Amino acid sequence: MRSFLDKLYLCSGALSGICIIAICCIILARVIGRWLGIEAPSSDDFAGFLLAAATFLGLAYTFREGGHIRVSLFTSRLPTAVNKFIERVILFLGCGLILYLCWQLIYLVYESYIFDELSSGYIAVPLWLVQLPLAIGMIIFSVAIIDQTICHLLFDQALPKSEEEALSESAPIDLNVSSAAESKS
Repeated sequence: MRSFLDKLYLCSGALSGICIIAICCIILARVIGRWLGIEAPSSDDFAGFLLAAATFLGLAYTFREGGHIRVSLFTSRLPTAVNKFIERVILFLGCGLILYLCWQLIYLVYESYIFDELSSGYIAVPLWLVQLPLAIGMIIFSVAIIDQTICHLLFDQALPKSEEEALSESAPIDLNVSSAAESKS
């Protein structure tokens, strides 16, 4: 199960990267088209759609890699038991909020499909197609949050840390530059 979930998060992150590459291609086509006098209709709309898709599809992967912004300066200085308790409370609150947002996004896609809503650009696109990657990304993010909560409760697995966070907690920073230079010579 762990390898499946890790692959799911990785694929979601890869899809997010593909969306960003597609945004770059759209912008490049628009710039080159402007030089040649060719208009790229709805390019802003499609770039915006892809940006939203990239954002939501990248949430789970970023969370699992420790890339989300966290304020751990305070919690990292607390005793271990208190830190674990705070992390568990935050994970439970996160699960509730993320599941609610996931439900609302799924319902938004459903409503857009039922009412056959279209985008308002030059090229009319069914909105449910545009909103679907957001809902899928949020579902995968919900799975990642629930996965992390279960791993934290049952296996005492700590929240993922970014490279900078791990580095800052590994050793104290020596601010005395002169003594560091003297020790090298």
